[in-house]
Amino acid sequence: MANFGIDAIRYFNHARAAGVSTADDLTYTFNRANGFDSKLRGAGHTRSFYWANTDCWETDIRDTDQGGDDRTYVDNVDLFWIETHGGHEGDGQARMLFDTPQTAWRTYSGKWQLGENWNAEWVMAYSCETVDRNNVVGLWNIFAGLHIYCGAWDSMYDGFTTDECGEDVADNLIHGHTVSHAWHDGVSDWAVDNHPITVCVGDAATWNNGNIRWDRSYLNRDHLWGHGNVEPDLPPSRQACILWRWTEG
Repeated sequence: MANFGIDAIRYFNHARAAGVSTADDLTYTFNRANGFDSKLRGAGHTRSFYWANTDCWETDIRDTDQGGDDRTYVDNVDLFWIETHGGHEGDGQARMLFDTPQTAWRTYSGKWQLGENWNAEWVMAYSCETVDRNNVVGLWNIFAGLHIYCGAWDSMYDGFTTDECGEDVADNLIHGHTVSHAWHDGVSDWAVDNHPITVCVGDAATWNNGNIRWDRSYLNRDHLWGHGNVEPDLPPSRQACILWRWTEG
């Protein structure tokens, strides 16, 4: 079975007061995060941490070698769910906003290295625009053993019809869907168009001399622990390509 962690930020009054962001507060953050948490724990998975609002720090995901504490938090769980305001930089880095500067207001994926001698297999970010679809390779450095990064290539909506997205993703996971499909299907909505994307790296056999073997990729093969196949970690020395799948709905 898996262990998982959650960072959920609904309020951004401190960031606004400090002049670092004009971001509005969110509304259904904890509907989604609580649903994700409850469904996984109900299926026997272990919650390692659940931080909320100013208890969420950007050091939770920043690499220990970069001054962070990922080996205690994000890189010490199999699956990590985060919800906040997001975006990306011109070089393809993801960025996410926090409401307290411990030690910075934002995290930037250029300082992530996940799965490096630790646990992290899957990250799920319910945040807008955390993948630049025109520069996905800007995320390559985060894959130090990480299997799949689940994010958004455009808006992810915060409304009453999306309040069950966390529960839906978790329900898909425990019913044997691949991690990639669980994300795409779980965050889809009947009233608004969310924009999920899943990103992974592959080896030389996946690349196959320029012909992508999708059947060999994490996107087609990885499931949550206890609910299907999980592929072995792929260290940076064996990475030959970066793959992504996006949908709208």
